Amino acid sequence: MRQITLALLAALGLTGCGGPQAAQVAADSAARDIALPIADSTLALNDAASPEPSRVDTVFIERPGRAPAPASASKPVVRTQSSRPAAGPVPPPAPAAAGAPPPAPAPEPAAPEPTPVPRGPARLEAGTAIEATAAKALNSRSNKAGESFSATIGSAVTAEDGRVVIPAGATVTFTIVAIGPATNTAATDGTIELRATGIVVNGESRALDAQVTFVEHTLKGQGVGASEVAKVGVGAAAGAILGKVIGGKTGTVVGAAAGAAAGTAVAVKSADRDVVVAVGARIKLVLKSALVAGS
Repeated sequence: MRQITLALLAALGLTGCGGPQAAQVAADSAARDIALPIADSTLALNDAASPEPSRVDTVFIERPGRAPAPASASKPVVRTQSSRPAAGPVPPPAPAAAGAPPPAPAPEPAAPEPTPVPRGPARLEAGTAIEATAAKALNSRSNKAGESFSATIGSAVTAEDGRVVIPAGATVTFTIVAIGPATNTAATDGTIELRATGIVVNGESRALDAQVTFVEHTLKGQGVGASEVAKVGVGAAAGAILGKVIGGKTGTVVGAAAGAAAGTAVAVKSADRDVVVAVGARIKLVLKSALVAGS
């Protein structure tokens, strides 16, 4: 009621100051019920916070046949947390059963084959021994110094790596340096000396620098020859002269016989024995310098 009275007073004041229009406004205000409702304090208040709205994820599905969006308008990728549990540590392998054989080790990789190294020509070093056999016979009675002689290689001669340098059947050539008989029975040997001059391999002749170290040979008696008969005659004549001086005619005969016997003994003792190298006799050589195959 008090509020209504105040409203009327205000309207009258405005009427007096503002004229008819103001009076009309004041009348309209007075006619309104501007009373505020009285708050009801008996109602229970609910001060609980309103629940947050639930989260909604929006998934965009591209329609078939629709052109892809430009790169500038790319949509954000929605990442969701996987529900799979994280992988734990790997458990150790189960122990092998008692008495079980251990697993076989893995085979080692094969080693690569070495690259072959090119080899030079095969060669025989100095000091290599070579053996040949005489291709023809030698005799100190018929052969002389300066003549040629040949021998044949019986077994192939190989280098240290097994390659053949001198094949079997190759021919070694020699020069007779000296040859002579044993001059009496007291002499233990005659004279035979050869010098290697070359070797022929597959029809090709090569130089050979080698020292002959051994020549297989024998001594063969020549018998009583013309010179030895002269020695017997001289002995008989000397005995006859000696017998005549001692005992006349009978002494001459006895002396001649004794002198002949003495001369024969001298002839036999001084008879020569020839040096003979038979076909197939062994001849040994040693290289003085290296011999290269094909050189």
